[in-house]
Amino acid sequence: MKDHKKAINRVLSSIDWRKIKSYHAKLGIKWEYEIDKEIVYRVPNIPELKNELSTILEHMVESKLDYISHGSWVIFWEADSGDIRVIFRLADFSFEDHSGSRESLEEALKKAVEREDYEYAAVIRDEINNKNNANSNIK
Repeated sequence: MKDHKKAINRVLSSIDWRKIKSYHAKLGIKWEYEIDKEIVYRVPNIPELKNELSTILEHMVESKLDYISHGSWVIFWEADSGDIRVIFRLADFSFEDHSGSRESLEEALKKAVEREDYEYAAVIRDEINNKNNANSNIK
């Protein structure tokens, strides 16, 4: 476990956190906070960003995962060799043609949610909703 903590600390210390925070600020990526029972949205500070990544890495160790995609982070960890690749992604878009049946769209939606690809899942959900609206206009 000590080796994992050492690896996590090396990763955290090698990242330019000011740049990560500036991307959040420039792109308007805000986190939701509850302050005095009121919901507030603001750009996370550097310790919060570090804590997020640290928590993800610790989860990977505990769950013995070699890959995870969470929020803006994509992480590959080869536990045997100790190699870690951390990717901070700003956006991820993909498209698959699901112009077929409602059932095929629902299956694609299920797979997207299982992969935690929520942006793509939202696109498929909208396509299902568009099909529903189009079908309701048919007389």
